[in-house]
Amino acid sequence: MIMNIVKTIGVALMALWGIPPVPAVRQQAKPTADSVRLKDAFEHKFFIGTALNLEQIWERNSKAVAVVKRQFNSIVAENCMKSMFLQPREGEFFFRDADRFVAFGEKYKMQMIGHTLIWHSQAPQWFFVDKNGKEVSRATLIDRMRKHIQTVVSRYRGRIFGWDVVNEAILDNGDWRKSKFYDIIGPEFIELAFKFAHEADPEAELYYNDYSTAIPAKRKAIMALVQRVKATGVPVHAVGMQEHNGLYSPALEEVEKTILGFASLGVQVMVTEMDISVLPHVRPEMGAEVGERHAYSKKMNPYDKGLPASKMAELGRRYTDFFKLYLKHQDKISRVTLWGVADGDSWKNDWPIVGRKDYPLLFDRDYQPKSFVRDIIRVAQQAQKMEKVGKSRYLYPDDYMADPSAHVFEHKIYIYPSHDRESGIPENDSGDHFDMQDYHVFSMEDIGGKVVNHGKVLEIKDIPWAGRQLWDSDVTEKDGKYYMYFSLKDKNDIFKIGVAVGERPYGPFVPQANPIKGSYSIDPCAFRDEDGSYYLYFGGIWGGQLQFYRNNKITVPIELPPAEAPALMPKVAKIAGNMLEFSEQPRDLVILDKSGKPLKQGDTEKRFFEASWMHKYKGKYYFSYSTGDSHLICYAIGDNPYGPFTYEGILLSPVVGWTTHHSIMPFKGKWYLFYHDSAPSGGKTWLRSMKVVELEYDKDGRIKPINGLTS
Repeated sequence: MIMNIVKTIGVALMALWGIPPVPAVRQQAKPTADSVRLKDAFEHKFFIGTALNLEQIWERNSKAVAVVKRQFNSIVAENCMKSMFLQPREGEFFFRDADRFVAFGEKYKMQMIGHTLIWHSQAPQWFFVDKNGKEVSRATLIDRMRKHIQTVVSRYRGRIFGWDVVNEAILDNGDWRKSKFYDIIGPEFIELAFKFAHEADPEAELYYNDYSTAIPAKRKAIMALVQRVKATGVPVHAVGMQEHNGLYSPALEEVEKTILGFASLGVQVMVTEMDISVLPHVRPEMGAEVGERHAYSKKMNPYDKGLPASKMAELGRRYTDFFKLYLKHQDKISRVTLWGVADGDSWKNDWPIVGRKDYPLLFDRDYQPKSFVRDIIRVAQQAQKMEKVGKSRYLYPDDYMADPSAHVFEHKIYIYPSHDRESGIPENDSGDHFDMQDYHVFSMEDIGGKVVNHGKVLEIKDIPWAGRQLWDSDVTEKDGKYYMYFSLKDKNDIFKIGVAVGERPYGPFVPQANPIKGSYSIDPCAFRDEDGSYYLYFGGIWGGQLQFYRNNKITVPIELPPAEAPALMPKVAKIAGNMLEFSEQPRDLVILDKSGKPLKQGDTEKRFFEASWMHKYKGKYYFSYSTGDSHLICYAIGDNPYGPFTYEGILLSPVVGWTTHHSIMPFKGKWYLFYHDSAPSGGKTWLRSMKVVELEYDKDGRIKPINGLTS
């Protein structure tokens, strides 16, 4: 594929691209996002690569070469190592450009990827026909494959790190692509290609590479393909997700499923050809079929005069979201390669419509970084800063338990989780697949002690007003009785909050006949203040239904505010003396940004989504919560239990799984974070396992952030 980018940043970013080193007297200054290179920001996480065209390989484009040298540590040849260029006629190899590519990589000490040995799209036609123009036999094509692969791979043995052995053998619907390789040889051409490459260089890594891998049917077929090759004893070291993406598709959740699925095969995952088009798709689920062509229209080329700032910001958010996902799974991902250096180099400018102008890469047409490159670098720096405070512990490996609310009662730690199960209900944004039926209680004598399962303490069948889905709960104590507050849909499928009462912290708990009057939504947190007052914090958007309500009443339309409007806020209400009802109407718990303005609905990395928790530290109130679709636990600090609270930062970075709930409590002079992830279930977001890890504060009362993947 071919490759160029929009000038969007000011002089402040120029330091990123070629200013001499900082004088010695400033060497101790803290690095900023503007002074750090991409390859340095992602060091020890994964390689950052780019695809080179001939102008760059031969160093005729000095601006591009400067960016490549400074920003990237892995390179791939965009075109010159494809079979139609390396062997245009049988037995006549043209290595001049490929040799130069390898010399470039060695000169600048870069990881080099060979692309691609077998691909239907840019294979020379002589591969498939004899001298009379008739289709060759199976044996002849296999022999030609062997000679081509082994001649090329052996030439660069010990120099090329890894090879895209086979490219794009699966269609979007999961069927085999009926290429000439497939028609003449059959599906065995895949394992033969890997076998020939491995014979030519046993030390080189070997990859399968394809686009639109987030499509479930295609993902499943690729996984079967890899298993097929590995079953023959031939190595497959990684699967490449090309990641030719758009602004609105694919869904990040599907990409994550692909990462987890490929990794489950015992291979690494690579992002091999990344770009994000801002242009409208000609058809849904537009992939990267290079032969696809459509007629030009002005409607399909809306940004020929430049990209509006709003659209550039949207592109930046999309790129940042993808890099957050890759960082979340850095233990599985070994390389992220951009398909081109700058916008003007990109193949997307003329595909699938000749004459279009696209802006799909990180650098503009003047080889300057787009403003959001800083955001990507900050994401990497933030991941680096996430401290591994102690080592987390899975608490109960015998079953799936989530949403752990932890407290100290009777000198023991008691944990009140949700009980996940395999319901068979398809996943959706309303969370119907989280179909919990009961609660268990667990206890520990000490943070590292034995975890005791006290069994079921409340079942949905025992709750008179129950509909379905017994979600997050919390427990508090007053005058020797224990009160469990729980989320449950009523018989009209509306979430309400109920109360059940127990005589001991380990239950059983007897539910009240009706939910709390005036309650709604999910995720109750019961907080006892030092003056003996009790408060209930609750709420959750999307499946938690908080968006249904305005001023504590269901309001039409039942939808979220616009992105620029103030975010929906969690709710707080004082609990009455009998602990069974509110003593007041629920009110908004307002979360402000550092300038004192309410967080906006579109600020998805900071705004409230669900999973309220309140604790107190050195006289300050700490409200922590999940950001949901951005997968963070954040916190805000205030001076009283009603707020307002000022956003302070991230407490827990993304874990394996879609989102996480949590609780925070002190025990024997230390603080602990209880949370969950989906690692033991292989990433199934509805089958989670509860964990605990020590939590620390700095001298100013800020919580030291915890890395959800490595702690």
